[in-house]
Amino acid sequence: MPGALTAGRFLLGDAPFLAAHGPEVVLQVGAAPTSRAALALVGSGVRLAIVDPDQLVADPTRSAQVTVHADPESLATRLLAEIEPAARAAACAERDAWRAADVAARAAVDDYLASFADPFEGRVARDVAARLPMGSTLVVGSSMPVRDLDTFMVPRPGLRVLANRGASGIDGVVSTAFGVAASGEPTTALIGDLTFLHDVGGFLWNARRAAPVTFVVVNNDGGGIFPLLGQRDLPVGELEGLFVTPHGLDLARVAEAGGALHLRVDRADALNGALDRARESGSTAVVEVVVDRDRNVARQGEVTAVAGGALPT
Repeated sequence: MPGALTAGRFLLGDAPFLAAHGPEVVLQVGAAPTSRAALALVGSGVRLAIVDPDQLVADPTRSAQVTVHADPESLATRLLAEIEPAARAAACAERDAWRAADVAARAAVDDYLASFADPFEGRVARDVAARLPMGSTLVVGSSMPVRDLDTFMVPRPGLRVLANRGASGIDGVVSTAFGVAASGEPTTALIGDLTFLHDVGGFLWNARRAAPVTFVVVNNDGGGIFPLLGQRDLPVGELEGLFVTPHGLDLARVAEAGGALHLRVDRADALNGALDRARESGSTAVVEVVVDRDRNVARQGEVTAVAGGALPT
């Protein structure tokens, strides 16, 4: 994807960088973004123009000053032709500043991800998206996997990414993945352990019958997102018992019950080999990536600081 930022979430989430390089106008093409950082930018008071080619409701926050119903490519061609040379030069300089910051942040993040041997959820998301062959589909679970993909994935062609949204939560994602695989496309699902277990019935029913799916299950023994949300301030017993809900189950036994291949990954550098082996098996497989939840929470904060420290002042 030429021109796409590879560390955009870190740039959008860095207040000093946005203070120096924040846009005057945001041009939104299509529906409102789901990324929290992008939504925050749209709601920050900058002027918002929406290009809505399908004439759908694309402004749920009613923030747009202008809405245009037009083909995005044709509109962009006309807009570029109208920009004065001086304004074009200034815009190009600002674009170059964003690109330079993106390169610096991505290099710092990648160096950080390479600094430890055990799996980190952000690196898992990045590496899964990068490893899948052209023409693949990646079904992403709610909660942390979709957020990690938004944060750490390097944009690439040849990969269709799907995710359940709205009120569905973590329910039914396993069955969704099997449904997607019925199209005949190579399908991988990146999900958490609770998401996997919430739809274990769908797994057991389909694993022997449906088109094969590779399930990459990030197992941190519970809901790893909650220590990153407002619930983190609760007493440990309440946080664990009411929100995190650790299960202590053996996912290898679940995979066995469904007749699926099970591969356990407890080293960061072992993930790619496990993905290749699962794909080459031609059957449904569970690639269980074991993650330390507390360590993962700490690294989520550390990586943001690392990226911010790499941005030009």
